[in-house]
Amino acid sequence: MKINILVDDDRCWNLNIVRRLIPYLKKHKVIIDHIWILPNKLASLKGNKISVWYLKTFGCFVFFKLSIFYMLARIFNFYNQINNFKDLALKYDIGYNYINSPNDKYLFKDISKNNRKISLLITNHILKKKIINKKNHLFINKHASILPSYKGLMPYLWTKIDSADNGVTFHLVNEKIDSGKIIYQKKFKAKFNSMIEFYLDIFDKFPFYFLESLKNLKKKNFIKPKSKKAYYTIPTNRDYSNFLKKKGNIILFNDFFKINKLL
Repeated sequence: MKINILVDDDRCWNLNIVRRLIPYLKKHKVIIDHIWILPNKLASLKGNKISVWYLKTFGCFVFFKLSIFYMLARIFNFYNQINNFKDLALKYDIGYNYINSPNDKYLFKDISKNNRKISLLITNHILKKKIINKKNHLFINKHASILPSYKGLMPYLWTKIDSADNGVTFHLVNEKIDSGKIIYQKKFKAKFNSMIEFYLDIFDKFPFYFLESLKNLKKKNFIKPKSKKAYYTIPTNRDYSNFLKKKGNIILFNDFFKINKLL
């Protein structure tokens, strides 16, 4: 099986996810044949750079710890001579293109003419109807909650506020956000001490989750959602205050010692 990956140009989380995904899938006879790199959608929020938004919303101390975490990931990438997606693609002899949108005409032409039937999305960009409904091609997305609950951004923050269960969902993409048929879902029994710890746990097991998703898709084992539908937007300062009242944390110093799950 050959697949595409459409990924935002994030060199902390996304670059390392794909770096770990390539050899794992190859071992199971799933080949990443092409990587389409998109501008990082979360480079800005509400008109501000993401760094400024984090600083305004979460405060200086949290921003400082997040900056250190990001720097550690980048240092690791530099040490391994994989500083960007181009380096990664060249190392594994994979085709790659930098494009401005997932609705790019070159991407549309590519999936129209080749035999790759599946694209994995690691992006916050929204696909248009024309490409979503492309015949004989499926798009798979990951979302860090038990869908259809907690659609949207930063689901960990909202589940903490509501004292709800955490989990991860892989689903097919349709015209509505985080609403396609569910092909893999896992509810976590563990309680996480921070949002970063939660995401580290997901990305540590990301290759396994995605492979299980492909197996379920092949068998057409779709999962019927049991939770209620709910969509959440970007958290405000007031939302963050409610998060703190529930003893929520964005990042703890202990998370620096768990960064190997990502790397």
